[in-house]
Amino acid sequence: MTKPEPIIRLEDVHKYYGDYHALRGITAEIGQGEFFSLLGPSGCGKTTLLRAIAGFEDISSGAIMLGGKNMEGVAPNHRPTNMVFQSYAIFPHLNVEQNVAFGLRKSGMAAADKSRAVGQALEMVGLGGYGARAAHALSGGSGSACTLPAP
Repeated sequence: MTKPEPIIRLEDVHKYYGDYHALRGITAEIGQGEFFSLLGPSGCGKTTLLRAIAGFEDISSGAIMLGGKNMEGVAPNHRPTNMVFQSYAIFPHLNVEQNVAFGLRKSGMAAADKSRAVGQALEMVGLGGYGARAAHALSGGSGSACTLPAP
């Protein structure tokens, strides 16, 4: 049995800001439905990597593959990703559930499927039952972003 194509494949990804080497040969595969976390100290490149996957940062070398397609030269609005920043880009007029569902607005999913996906995502991160709360009512922390492939 052949292994399915990963939804995200990072191949020897490097990013330089002048002489500063922010991403050093990142290689990883993330399969459909897998839960994946980036952990590390402040300044280690977590946000830079997420911004590169989403297309907001160009990489210096390597490849970012989404759904089997190389994303080199693909603009952020043409990539199958959604990005939700932890604090400063949370929509204050939307509750937690509406913020989580925001990226699905143009997905073409049925309302019941969207609701189920949002509920599963909230459960996965320990926020089941908090969907109706105002986004600012949740404690933040210092993490910066989460990037997920769009359905």
